[in-house]
Amino acid sequence: MTCVECGRALGLPSGTGRPRRYCSRSCQSRAYRRRRDEGRLAASAPQAAVDRSGEAGSGSGSGTGDARADLVRAAIGLADAHGLGTVTLRAAARHAGVALSEARRAFGGRDRLVATLVQQLLVRRRGGAPPSDSPVRTLTRLAEEEWATYREHPWLVSVLASSRPPLVPAVLDAARASTEAFEQLGLDPPSALARYIALSGYVQGMALMLLAEHEQAGRSGTAYRAWWAEEARRLDRTGARRRHPWLDAASGGRLPATFDADVDTWFRDGLVRVIAGLTSSDDHP
Repeated sequence: MTCVECGRALGLPSGTGRPRRYCSRSCQSRAYRRRRDEGRLAASAPQAAVDRSGEAGSGSGSGTGDARADLVRAAIGLADAHGLGTVTLRAAARHAGVALSEARRAFGGRDRLVATLVQQLLVRRRGGAPPSDSPVRTLTRLAEEEWATYREHPWLVSVLASSRPPLVPAVLDAARASTEAFEQLGLDPPSALARYIALSGYVQGMALMLLAEHEQAGRSGTAYRAWWAEEARRLDRTGARRRHPWLDAASGGRLPATFDADVDTWFRDGLVRVIAGLTSSDDHP
């Protein structure tokens, strides 16, 4: 038997009574929250087509491979529209028109489904690197590709900005390409890994600050422009804008209207400087 939430083995049942369905209280609580969120989405979400046998069909009636692709597309759509917290095997199956039993056969549990989303989105964005690319260009390209993926799917950074991200091939390949670029500059492997972690921290930190929070505010109905207007009035009332002239210098009264364009400018302005510092030859062995 396995946990219906995460797919981990539950071991042999002990004693009598109702069989266990969850491996821990945290999984039980997570399942409750997801069922609650799914209920809220049900009214606005299209119902899956149901065949005559009473199970959700795959739409085309094709094999497991097509069902997996449908489930991944549905899960990405759910995460983009409502946040990663609403993505479950049950919700993805319903939106994809796939039987829940087939979704469980395909992925086993939610963690594997999320790892598949990470793999697909990172591979989709990856471009080819010219063999003659310099280490600096390689590092810049990799950072830009990661940023562009977060730009399109802000929820993704919450999965990867972790000490235990899903170590799917795309994540490992990006880490290898970055560390090899640093090694080409003369760094030993441990130093190259440390520089890669610093660069990754910059990209993910900017995405968390500028993209994920902004996207969350948009979903909750708190528009960034309205938030900034209210904050500007509050700062005026308290005199904070007089004490902190950088607020006007930073916004110039235009920040709310140009936020989406400015985040790319802010990211790239810092990226140039971060990479310049991390690839400086002053402290290379």
